[in-house]
Amino acid sequence: MSQVRGPRGAEAIHAAVLDLLAADGYAALTVEGVARRSGVNKTTLYRWWPSKPALVAATFRHAIARELPVPDTGTLRGDLAALLRSKTAFFADGPGRLAADVLAHTGADAELARLADELLGQHRTHVAEVTGRARARGELTGPVDDTLLADLLLGPVWLRAVVTHRPLPPADADALVDTLLAGLPAHRAQSPGRPAPRRS
Repeated sequence: MSQVRGPRGAEAIHAAVLDLLAADGYAALTVEGVARRSGVNKTTLYRWWPSKPALVAATFRHAIARELPVPDTGTLRGDLAALLRSKTAFFADGPGRLAADVLAHTGADAELARLADELLGQHRTHVAEVTGRARARGELTGPVDDTLLADLLLGPVWLRAVVTHRPLPPADADALVDTLLAGLPAHRAQSPGRPAPRRS
């Protein structure tokens, strides 16, 4: 994800963007409206973000940097399940719930298209970090396509959040992780804090 930057009052600005998106949607949002709601001069907003898409994209980058840390539970299953639950919560109840409306405009704006690419890229980076730790612990003993695993994890979350508007229940998130891990012959289940046995 791109480095999150902004002027003084950035918290109020990003909060105003999210409030207006929730109330009126992306199409109705204006930079002028954000200035009024946040109390930050419109000139300042345009100095940092030259367009509405740039401002909205910055708000999502800010929210994601704060709300989607990479979990470290001690096991691959625990990490993937926690990661999946945090992303489900982000898209169901957090700022991500507004993503469907915003990202519907990616075809018409390059800035929003970059945001969509960054969202996916960040998710893949998170999964690669988790699998990297699993390899170091000996839980993964063979080749695993991290990109494919990341896409298989995020796909159901995105489908539920954007298409059906039915968030993935925690039990289903755990079942999804179990199903994916069952298909990984390189995976060795282990308890948290206990290293996987070495092959002789």
